[in-house]
Amino acid sequence: MGVVALGSVRSCGVTTLALALAATWPKDRRVLLVELDPAGGTLAAASGWLPEPSLVTLAAAARRALDPDLVWEHCQALPGGAAVLAGPASADQARSALGMIAGLAGTLGILDADVLVDCGRLDPSGPGAGVLEGADQVVLAARPRLADLHALATWSETNPFDSGRVGLVLVGDGPYPDAEITEALGVEVLGRLPWDPEAAGALVSVPASAREVRLSPLVRAARSMADRLASELTGAPSAVASASSEVLAASRSWRAGALRTRVLGAWRADPVDQSTNGSTPEEVSQ
Repeated sequence: MGVVALGSVRSCGVTTLALALAATWPKDRRVLLVELDPAGGTLAAASGWLPEPSLVTLAAAARRALDPDLVWEHCQALPGGAAVLAGPASADQARSALGMIAGLAGTLGILDADVLVDCGRLDPSGPGAGVLEGADQVVLAARPRLADLHALATWSETNPFDSGRVGLVLVGDGPYPDAEITEALGVEVLGRLPWDPEAAGALVSVPASAREVRLSPLVRAARSMADRLASELTGAPSAVASASSEVLAASRSWRAGALRTRVLGAWRADPVDQSTNGSTPEEVSQ
């Protein structure tokens, strides 16, 4: 059991990633998806859930003390069975609720489940900062494009993490190979989340095992990532991590400023994908 915090430096499909992981998480492990995006949650609206129960009702119930068992009473459920603590759509409500639950970050770590936390766009002073610091694994989402990778490298200068517990998921297509991105940023690429809007939209209404989505590119990629993350939470060695350990060991010794120079100096400006105008699935849907 453990906590996986998911976020991005720029708006980049974090909720789609979190939803896909929760939907494909190994069935022998209990999983909880928590929406802590300070900009507001989207899963309740997409799923057609009522406003209650939610993060807001949990905040109201936990004004005096937050009992870990109380969390489950305020969850909804995805079609495949994964529990979801849904955030409110309003950014003001989200920040207010998170401000009322001061001990939520610590409570997530003692729940009898694997917890996936959608932190949205990362803000060092935001409510998700405590979750990032205490998470067993941190997964950053980024498009494999020059602007996004440069933003990630710049962010890492003032927000250093132990690279041994941080992984990167690339959202959509881009011109840079995984190995080159790992070498430049010092963060291992866990995989790529393909552009698959139909499957992403379906996961709120059908389980990942349903015939219409189980062989989709999004579900197949997410299932592979989910298996790997679940394995790493139990301390099992990862074959990919072992294969790239020498690269990561060398990368960790680099200074963040050198990483940014590497990104700007070695990578050419890449053309925008005309099919989506350079946007990610969540950006296009909006």
